[in-house]
Amino acid sequence: MSPDAIRAIFSPEADSDLLFLLTIYDPVNPSTVVARLADGYTKRISETADEVVYGVTSNSQDFIFLPMEISLPTEEEAQAPRCSIILRDVTRYVIPIIRTIVGPPTVKMELVLSKTPDTVEASFAGFYISNFSYNADSVTADLSMIDYEREPFPMHSFTPAYFPGMF
Repeated sequence: MSPDAIRAIFSPEADSDLLFLLTIYDPVNPSTVVARLADGYTKRISETADEVVYGVTSNSQDFIFLPMEISLPTEEEAQAPRCSIILRDVTRYVIPIIRTIVGPPTVKMELVLSKTPDTVEASFAGFYISNFSYNADSVTADLSMIDYEREPFPMHSFTPAYFPGMF
């Protein structure tokens, strides 16, 4: 991370804020983006007669502002890293989107500075959403990684059905 990003983390008087960007991908077609969300905003993205939408434009992509709480991944030896994100969805933007998702979507998490949103300070990929839960004002997404320790190895047993040449 750059010195400006470290200053934004540790100094309340920093001239820029550290913003968290979340990109959710379609589980059926991983190249399709389902939603782009940010935990802060730098400008108005759109405005209609009924509402004003704030967010961040990073690398020519608009991220919609929704307040978030993020718990960082754990570092336990017995399991793969897990973390969770709580979205304060008072505008009901995310709930209709997650109702259409049919499998575990992958996510990309990025950190950018508010004064230079096109420069990614840190990026975290390889997580997928293993569980959604929601109520009237918030959505909780549990994030996890593939736990290769729980995958069987080798995949098949050495039996005559799979390996007839051995017998």
